[in-house]
Amino acid sequence: MAYVQRNRIGFRDTSVPANVPNNDVARLMYYLNCVCTVIEYNDNNIRRYCNCQNWSSLSSEEVRVLLVLCLTLSPDVFNNKVFFQSDELCGNSANKFFEISQVRDQLLVVESIAVADQTRHVNQIMTYKMSWMRQNYFDPVQRLSRPVNPRNQRPTPAIQPSRTSTCVIL
Repeated sequence: MAYVQRNRIGFRDTSVPANVPNNDVARLMYYLNCVCTVIEYNDNNIRRYCNCQNWSSLSSEEVRVLLVLCLTLSPDVFNNKVFFQSDELCGNSANKFFEISQVRDQLLVVESIAVADQTRHVNQIMTYKMSWMRQNYFDPVQRLSRPVNPRNQRPTPAIQPSRTSTCVIL
């Protein structure tokens, strides 16, 4: 007797529209919110740094903390694990979130991911277009990482990206 198992994969779009203010701090807060959507990450009052509508309430020190968080939780930690560049899956959106399941709700993607030396549960995956990543991560990080300009109203942090974060799929 032969036993054949057929796996059917289910994708459920869990995306909700986002209205992100046109501001580098707000865009990084939105990026961080996306990270916290796909993995279970609740350390260090991180939710304070995820509400992009309240970007103007952050102090200069909190902007520095946000930048460090985003550099630590950079796309290279998540790409092809829980973040996937796919114009096709995004359709007309710049990014989308998906819950992925197999028959009997077995998780298709990794169940956990190591981020900053801690294991994090994977909740969903996110697909994105490169334009989304440039607009919400690369460009804001680059601009906010520049040295302080005395003409700026708000001093910007001068922080170099850390290459010490590692990612291990469990």
